[in-house]
Amino acid sequence: MAVIHTRLEAPPTPLTPLVALVAAAATVFGVGTLAGDAGDPVLTASISLALLGVVLAIRRWDERRSLCAEADTWIARHPAIAGTSHGWRIAELTSARERRRLGGSVRDIVGEISPQRLPGASPLNRVALRPHTAELAALADRLDDLDSPVAPAGILAVRRLLTEPGSALYARPLVDDRPCDVGAELAAVRASLEVMR
Repeated sequence: MAVIHTRLEAPPTPLTPLVALVAAAATVFGVGTLAGDAGDPVLTASISLALLGVVLAIRRWDERRSLCAEADTWIARHPAIAGTSHGWRIAELTSARERRRLGGSVRDIVGEISPQRLPGASPLNRVALRPHTAELAALADRLDDLDSPVAPAGILAVRRLLTEPGSALYARPLVDDRPCDVGAELAAVRASLEVMR
């Protein structure tokens, strides 16, 4: 039987042990220096505490990344369920900060595909995206409309759109020998933001 992990609160931030142990290392070094004993034992203890903080922060970051991935998979499979044990992740995904960040990224794309802008190193499929500037702007507007709630699964869809190489933003005319319908994909992502009632 598979074990289902549930977590009601957000996992602790990875920076907590790092900050605490670096502060402890600085204190040990400062006290040792003030006492006139800034030799090898004090320096070794200070460095050891700081390195322990780095190791614990890396472990927590890895644990948090794993918990986020697990929660994201669950949220993507259950888009209509709001009150869940993954509420902490839903709150992160639908936060004003995340919505503004994603909306800004979509607006940046609108700027990058402008015919007046010289092509850069960006992998965006400018030719396929230019006819869909209005849809991209509407997606950014929807994300920025903080008075209207969004579905967490929709936020995950926007993230995939922005980051996956096979998404409508980057795909070439044929994906796996089938046409890539940019307009349909953008419409589906925008529709996925709507909260089911």
